[in-house]
Amino acid sequence: MSLATVTTLRRSLHEWAHRAGNQKFLRDDQETQLRRVLKDPSRRTQAHVAAWMLGTWHLGNGMLRVLDRDPEGFDEARQGQSLRRTSLLARASHQAGPRRGSKVRLPFSLLHGAWTSLLGLALHDPGAEPLYEFMMQLPDIAFSETDSVAFFVRELLALRAGRRPKMSSRLGPFEDVILHWTSNERLLSRAMADLLDWHMKEAHGAGKNYDDPACLIYPVEVIAIHHVRIWLELPMPRVDHPLMHGSLAQMTPRTAWPHHELAVILERQTRA
Repeated sequence: MSLATVTTLRRSLHEWAHRAGNQKFLRDDQETQLRRVLKDPSRRTQAHVAAWMLGTWHLGNGMLRVLDRDPEGFDEARQGQSLRRTSLLARASHQAGPRRGSKVRLPFSLLHGAWTSLLGLALHDPGAEPLYEFMMQLPDIAFSETDSVAFFVRELLALRAGRRPKMSSRLGPFEDVILHWTSNERLLSRAMADLLDWHMKEAHGAGKNYDDPACLIYPVEVIAIHHVRIWLELPMPRVDHPLMHGSLAQMTPRTAWPHHELAVILERQTRA
């Protein structure tokens, strides 16, 4: 993929964050909504939705700030991660594990769980362990052939936990990453570069695997892989790809994990 594609994705994120309608609806309206509905336990579903949408705003805008070399953008992005992760865990808390049958009924979409897990690994989210456990417990029947990102997340978390991953066609473009996890660093590096090419293709259009402001131009899967390999004391090969040359891949947060007031309240209500 060319630098022109990176420039196009960067422009898309900039336009998304600076669109007045998005600022009003995702940031201002959702914060007002969340403050209101948190006071009424009967409206918890609205609270979960508002927290997800407000978190999406802060994650996307925070990533854009980092892209523009503002290191404090990571604080905003991590607050957004807290909101979205808390939203998913609040939904999961009202369902005793995945409901099984001919199909698995989940409290949230597989892709939302995958994005939030990858961002948790990439950003070192200290509150994401319950989400990781939820994702690891998902049975094979929960995944279709189009759920490659979520299936890979489950297997990456299994590796992190010291378990053997499953090879499956449902891994899709992630299959070579698992295949070369410990066997050949050169081939693993190539597999991750190919994966980022696929990422860039999947960042265009509604319903695509990386159609999320936080993930649009952030090489979240490679940074998550990097941190899991550090966790396992494995070397991380260099990945030569345009997405790895920008500030989002090269800068790191400088402060402790920040807390978002409304995420803390929702988390406290979920535990009550």
